[in-house]
Amino acid sequence: MQNSFDFKDKYPYKAGHRNVDTSIKAAEKTNKNLKRICKIVLVELGKAYPKGLTGSEIAKNANRSLFSIRPRTTELKHQGLIIDTEKRRKNEYDNTEIIYKLRALEVLKDFDIDIDKSY
Repeated sequence: MQNSFDFKDKYPYKAGHRNVDTSIKAAEKTNKNLKRICKIVLVELGKAYPKGLTGSEIAKNANRSLFSIRPRTTELKHQGLIIDTEKRRKNEYDNTEIIYKLRALEVLKDFDIDIDKSY
């Protein structure tokens, strides 16, 4: 039945995987903390609004691994909550990274996020 299919149960609302056992296990583990990590990304981008941040900058500001942050930026972009500014900035390794920003500050209100409170 078509109405029973829940798109929010799929990528980009859940961590993706490559249909390999290790990738599946990693996605399952990530999904347990997915909302919290996405909230961290949104809070950091809210603090920097409208300037924007790279994945490395978000990870550094939040004291998180880049490997937990960067996939969330892609997922949040696919959900339409953040945007690629089409600007780039070099990271500490001299590699160019995408600068992301919130689509609008209303995104924080939609999710009841107060950037003045800790995540």
